[in-house]
Amino acid sequence: MILTVSIPGCGAHPNAWRYSTAPAAPSLAWFRTLTATAERGGFDAILFDGEWGPAGPFVLDAVPLIAALAASSKSIGLGAAIALDHAEPFNIARSFAAIDRLTAGRSALIARMGTGRLSDFAHLQPQEPAARWARAAECVTVVRKLWDSWEDESIVLDKPNGRFSDPKYIHPINHSGPFFSVRGPLNAPRPLQGNPPVIQRGVTPEDLALARETANVLVAPVNDPAELAAVRQSLGERPRLLVRLAVLLAPTEAAAKARTTELGGPLAGLSFTGTPDGLVAYLIELSALCDGVDIAPAVVPTDFELLVDEVVPILRSRGQRPAAYEGRTLREHLHLPRPRSQFAA
Repeated sequence: MILTVSIPGCGAHPNAWRYSTAPAAPSLAWFRTLTATAERGGFDAILFDGEWGPAGPFVLDAVPLIAALAASSKSIGLGAAIALDHAEPFNIARSFAAIDRLTAGRSALIARMGTGRLSDFAHLQPQEPAARWARAAECVTVVRKLWDSWEDESIVLDKPNGRFSDPKYIHPINHSGPFFSVRGPLNAPRPLQGNPPVIQRGVTPEDLALARETANVLVAPVNDPAELAAVRQSLGERPRLLVRLAVLLAPTEAAAKARTTELGGPLAGLSFTGTPDGLVAYLIELSALCDGVDIAPAVVPTDFELLVDEVVPILRSRGQRPAAYEGRTLREHLHLPRPRSQFAA
């Protein structure tokens, strides 16, 4: 069972900000605490979509955040979101090539689409929806070409003969498409993972089409587990399929209901409200329908700490999670093979 955790602002519940002990303004110390908690729980990755505050009204740049978290974590994967509507592939490829080195192969690109005015940022004219999705697909394609433009054997460091690299393993990508024209190669070494995993969220027809073409992992925000079969069929076998699950926990069912009342309503989307034992049973049930679960705690850090301290030990005792990290890179955590350069002979 793949297990990741997403931290949407102060929590997945829209009123979480009223009960969270998160700081009023985000700080690196706070994110280090969250990451350390997730790593203590053995989560495969912690995913930062950039949302912060009540219902996520502020959007942080998560890319420098995961770079800053590299030194204070050892094993957990670190995912950062980029809105593909206005991002440039060369900048994405260069940033993640560096971050994947800083994290020793633990980075992931969360490919998302902008909303509202963000979707038209940096465009002279508003883009039609079809053009936005086509641009996003081409953007990821170019990013992967740039990551692959230096093969693994390209850097030789032959000091006696003054040869830093072997040019036969370095490739201009010569990409020319409807939205991007990029000669390449990237002016950075290939990421340690070859290609950091590309994670996507959403189950609209456009989301699924993009995921089939570009994603390694799709996080599905469904309302009913029965919907997962259709999502899996639409995706085919290639992307890993995780289901998003909002979680509210308490020692007893009565206490969980009391917390729901106090928060002013139930969680939206697919959710679980109840005890740690009940959640373990539900996670095992869900894992039979997909490759794993992306958990969004209702209130941070309350439900997050209960996940780590109460739920994970039960999962481990039942053989659903390893006692310690077994892989080194995020690709290994997600059971994804490391790809060769697409330009390799």
